[in-house]
Amino acid sequence: MTTSTLRHRPACWFVVLPDREQVAVPAGGRQVVRHRSGRPWIVGDWPAAAMVSATAGRRQIALVGCAAVRPGRLLGLLVAAHDVHTLDLGREVAGDYHLIAEIDGQARIQGTATGTRRIFTARVGGHLLAADRADILAGLCGARLDRTALALALLDPSPPHPLDDLVPFTSVTAVPPEDYLFVDRDEQSRTIRRWRAPAAVRSRSEGAAVLRAALAEAVAVRVAGGRTVSADLSGGLDSSAVCCLAARGPADVVALTGLARDPGDDDAYWAGRLAASLPSLTRETLAAADLPLVYDRIDEPGPTTDRPFVGVVDRAKLLAGLDHLALYAPRLHLTGFGGDELVGGAPNHLPSLIRRRPVMALRHLRGYRAQEGWPWAASLRMMRSRDYRDCLRDMARVLAVARDARTGGTRATRGVRVGYPGRPGRSARMLRTVGRRTRPYVTALDWTPPPVVPGWLTDDALDLVAEAFAVAAEQALPLAETRAGHTDLFTLRAGAAAFRGFDQIADPLGPPLSAPFYDERVVRAALAVRPELRASPWEYKPLLKEAMQSVVPAECLGRRTKADASTEEDQGLRANREMLVKLCDASPLAELGLIEPDLLRQACRTGAVPDHRAEALQPTIATDAWLRALTGTVLTSPVLTRGELTTSELTTSDRGEL
Repeated sequence: MTTSTLRHRPACWFVVLPDREQVAVPAGGRQVVRHRSGRPWIVGDWPAAAMVSATAGRRQIALVGCAAVRPGRLLGLLVAAHDVHTLDLGREVAGDYHLIAEIDGQARIQGTATGTRRIFTARVGGHLLAADRADILAGLCGARLDRTALALALLDPSPPHPLDDLVPFTSVTAVPPEDYLFVDRDEQSRTIRRWRAPAAVRSRSEGAAVLRAALAEAVAVRVAGGRTVSADLSGGLDSSAVCCLAARGPADVVALTGLARDPGDDDAYWAGRLAASLPSLTRETLAAADLPLVYDRIDEPGPTTDRPFVGVVDRAKLLAGLDHLALYAPRLHLTGFGGDELVGGAPNHLPSLIRRRPVMALRHLRGYRAQEGWPWAASLRMMRSRDYRDCLRDMARVLAVARDARTGGTRATRGVRVGYPGRPGRSARMLRTVGRRTRPYVTALDWTPPPVVPGWLTDDALDLVAEAFAVAAEQALPLAETRAGHTDLFTLRAGAAAFRGFDQIADPLGPPLSAPFYDERVVRAALAVRPELRASPWEYKPLLKEAMQSVVPAECLGRRTKADASTEEDQGLRANREMLVKLCDASPLAELGLIEPDLLRQACRTGAVPDHRAEALQPTIATDAWLRALTGTVLTSPVLTRGELTTSELTTSDRGEL
């Protein structure tokens, strides 16, 4: 049997094993929870305080993460459950945690509905294993790299659902965040839907009260253990809300503000005003000169994520901040992750609103047009009825045209992209091909924004991407029935995936990151408010502002500016240009036949794409760095099977699978 070992073993991970003989057991696990038979049930490495468990006869349960429940209460919930299907603790236990349970030989394993915690499965030696990291399972089963998933990972900012959640390893499957994994006594498994977004029926005032209580509870769960916790304090509304709520608890709160290099950035001013209103808060600042830039030290080995993650280009900056806080020895680090995705709102609720309240919809449309510069004709065209597959078919059609042009030898199609980004801060427009004509339409009102496909992809990579889009266009279903509902869940998942990636980067050094906005109760509270009351063209995050009226100082709630990180991104590209060019010389992506290194070198020297969207480079550089952490690494974990041990290296499959 083949196995694998990561060069940098993550500090926090687990694998769930069946109660069978001859089962692969991963190496390096310092924690073991056993079945009643004495065989390993959960093996891995996690802080002792991160698990709460209970056992009653042939029933056992474990929650891994941050769960607001004591063992006695958890035991009561376990005993009261008729079977594993009725053991849904989302409404009973606040927090952010994995659930692993077994009742009479049947198992239930799940992460969080937002995706901050995930579950993956693989068959090893005929036995079903589940884990919280895909790379751990890939090592155990000797998985190969999936070239389609890797090609899609190069799109900026990401491909649409469901192409955004493909696992980069063959033989490893992801459990959808809204599902739980059910395993019967014969190790046959299936995923079962456990979570749906609430009906959006509440007014803003009703929803604000519920959101305030849910967010206060989510933060209270994190600080209830006392001692010291650290927190981001950027000066934005999300981190300000978390800091104000945390300061009410028993923990000593140390807030960190990173000073921006852009002299026009006023985040530090607002962070200072908020800190001044919280006498119990200890504030630390990190000077701009001490903060690494984008791409800094991307060529150096570091903590690994279990899949390509664009945030690795900011790894040095994240670790510098945590290192600055290390003197205080915080037990966790609070963040404002999820605030933008949860309460920021999107204008694509207007096509539904115009059928219910046409006057209000047109008034809001005028407001968005004034800000974003949308043409009237393009805006009204996108207000018409249109399903999710129509949206994907348009993207697939653009890709097919680009692929056919390349096949025909038209090299000018280099850089043809699914989406055409507008000016910074403006919503992207896309060109829809209709016969020989093209006409712009407003993607901000569509189901999902089109990604940028970089021009340095090889023909083979473009084929993989085009084929994946073509299949999705005919088979994919949206995450919700409406455009706004789909966007809510898609952006929440994308943000949760980013938080999860940053947490994995921070994991070996500590402390663990925490995102109260992503707790299921907080998500339910926000999504229950009607979308036209969560988003407004005239006010920034009106729902969160109303919810925090008695929590955040009125002066800070009245802020009308928002920082732009584009200056630091440009500086990072310029400062690291030669290093990035050098990395192209031995690129794993080039070895896999997915990029043309000469074109990538040119982009590193001159900017990403013709409109100088530097962000389009980041997914490629991040995926390349992720592959460097895997390529040539022997993934060694002992496998308990007839006393024999074998090892294998990760190899690549010729074609990925959808």
